[in-house]
Amino acid sequence: MKNINEVSTLELSNYVNVIRKMLLMDGFFEHHLYSTTNYKIEDTDCFKVDNETYLRFNPEPEIWVVGDKHDKFFWIGSLFRNEKRLTQIHKKEFTVVDIYLKEKDRKDTISFFFKILEQIEKSLDLQNLSRLPIEYVKYEQFKNERLNKHKRYWLIVTDYPIQESFYDKETNLKDGTTKFEIYFIKEGSSIELGVGGNLGENLNKKKFIKKEDKFVNKKALSKSFIGFGFGLERLIYTYKNIK
Repeated sequence: MKNINEVSTLELSNYVNVIRKMLLMDGFFEHHLYSTTNYKIEDTDCFKVDNETYLRFNPEPEIWVVGDKHDKFFWIGSLFRNEKRLTQIHKKEFTVVDIYLKEKDRKDTISFFFKILEQIEKSLDLQNLSRLPIEYVKYEQFKNERLNKHKRYWLIVTDYPIQESFYDKETNLKDGTTKFEIYFIKEGSSIELGVGGNLGENLNKKKFIKKEDKFVNKKALSKSFIGFGFGLERLIYTYKNIK
């Protein structure tokens, strides 16, 4: 497979069915979101439909309203990016699984992500990428990281700075947040598959929603939720390009 545009809707459906079944059986609440919003996230490449309508850039902040009654919930649907240049792993519309857990930490969340991969591998008879080694690196180190050209592994990049965050809780590090990203490394090349973080106030002065109080459920910000999402087309692309 040369790029994610070759992923078929049938392949997507197979993955969606496995993931949805697993989450529902585990007691998760599935939330529905429309593909348009009546606000813009500033400093993003979102699509404008008209003066008051935009194609959905993120499941947040609408998905947080579920947190008033549910401790774990998810959404599966399309996000849109007005990409100026398309690559092997970029699409203008793509499918995301977005999951929230209450009173869990990064370790719990990453463990749950690999539990999902194990279920996908078992159900769809795929290679066991979930059993590959996991390495960690901080964001500042990642910028200069030399990826191992002789092995395949998972890389978790942690401690993203405020300017790279969006409603991620801050940490004790200067300008640091709980945001992390999940990469798959294959012989020196990397593909970003997922992103997560503990829910908190948005400290990013460039990437924000005007009149946020009108759209953001502030109660959710204090309920110790951690969220993470991953792109399905990229995940399928990763599995199909392993030899």
